[in-house]
Amino acid sequence: MCSPLQGQRLAARRFRWHGQRPDLPVAFIPDLHGTKPVTAYAVPSRLRIVAALRRRGFARSVAGTAGFNFATAAAGGLGGIIIARVVGPTVRGEYAAVTAWMSVLLLVGGMGQPTALVYYVAREPLRARDYVATSRAMMLATGMVVLVAGVLLAPVLSHGIPAVTIGYRIAFGTLIVAFVGGSLTASLQGRNLRRWNVVRLVQPVVGLIAIVVLWQLRRLTLDAAMIVIAATMVVQLVWAYRYCRRTGLALGRARVALVRPLLGYGTAQIAALAPATLNTQLDQLVLSQTVSAADLGRYAVAVSISLLPMPLVAAIGNVVLPQLAGQRKVTSATRELQRLSVLASAALATAVLAPLAAVSYWLVPLVFGAAYRGATPLVWVLIPGSVFLACNLVTGDLLRGRGQPAVVAWAEGIAAFFTVALLIALLPLVGVYAAAIASTVSYGVALAVMLRCLSRLSPTPRHAAAGHRRDGHGSIPPCGHDHD
Repeated sequence: MCSPLQGQRLAARRFRWHGQRPDLPVAFIPDLHGTKPVTAYAVPSRLRIVAALRRRGFARSVAGTAGFNFATAAAGGLGGIIIARVVGPTVRGEYAAVTAWMSVLLLVGGMGQPTALVYYVAREPLRARDYVATSRAMMLATGMVVLVAGVLLAPVLSHGIPAVTIGYRIAFGTLIVAFVGGSLTASLQGRNLRRWNVVRLVQPVVGLIAIVVLWQLRRLTLDAAMIVIAATMVVQLVWAYRYCRRTGLALGRARVALVRPLLGYGTAQIAALAPATLNTQLDQLVLSQTVSAADLGRYAVAVSISLLPMPLVAAIGNVVLPQLAGQRKVTSATRELQRLSVLASAALATAVLAPLAAVSYWLVPLVFGAAYRGATPLVWVLIPGSVFLACNLVTGDLLRGRGQPAVVAWAEGIAAFFTVALLIALLPLVGVYAAAIASTVSYGVALAVMLRCLSRLSPTPRHAAAGHRRDGHGSIPPCGHDHD
């Protein structure tokens, strides 16, 4: 037994302790007026979530990551504008085709390892360097296979045009560097967001400098642009390895036992990213084989404009994913964080895209040149879909952080069906506009499915990820619950 004063002091100490860890069991708040104690969950949910965000520096991390995302997009965007103005719609279309196919092979060869590493580096910090070493070995093996396949496909994809064939081969030749560098860079996201952001910024900034130099020397061609991508990826790889050594993520040992969890999460991630990439890239992949390069060039410009808010929106998911992955218990505060993240992504995307839609008729020819005026109507069709896509990015990261990449795969797979069906039905009727319509509809479908599944996940403790329990078994059904 203890006195009332001692009991109040003990309760106060327990409350302060649990206030530092909102994911711990419910603590009782002492009532100094003699009434019954109330649970900590009686505190308004918004106050709890705001306090949690302040303690963890969430807002600061999101703002910092958004700043780096904006700088990365600005550097890449300026380089794209220079290429578009210098080479014209035809070569810009060829450049879009090469980079679109490069993205597809990068997805396949990547085996979902970037996101898998973020998850496991954040979740199991004591074995982080071994996870990185194991993933790197996997990337070297699969990267060689994808590299050979890409080089062999180059003449087919280029329709036998020599200059374009060389561009494809340069792009595919850099994939092995991209695979290994992507794993190193992704591991930093799970350990040190600032260094991860710096590494991501290196490639577009160095690339922009190289493009400006080539422009001034009048040497900017399709092949030169692809060589710039290859060289800057090497620079990024070196920078990522340097930071990994400083962060304690390098010099680990590849372990067979870690292949299974990495492959399991990665496979689920590929299942999610494959249809997602199909939704975002299929339009340009199909157009690269069915319409003129000039039409594809104007469509690529319209897409790049509609994607302007994505770097800012993606910062929300970049920060939320490792935070959710590191939590051992999901609380009601987690649900509030999810809701606010999705709403913030929609508001931010709308705030950026609505003014762009209003001024695009004058902005597009002013920035890219008169030859791209035909891209303006495409921008108007794509903008609603871009708002959906912004929410998809964040919602997908929320689901991955909850250990549910298979749910993202399910949603994107359904959306991919709509993409293919609409392209088949509309391409003969409206040409390049079919791709814009299909993209907008499919993004909306994917968002609806993911939000429904996210709302149905129960706030229960989870000890598994990506469909694999601690012993490597188990599965996650579509729209399933977090499981023990």
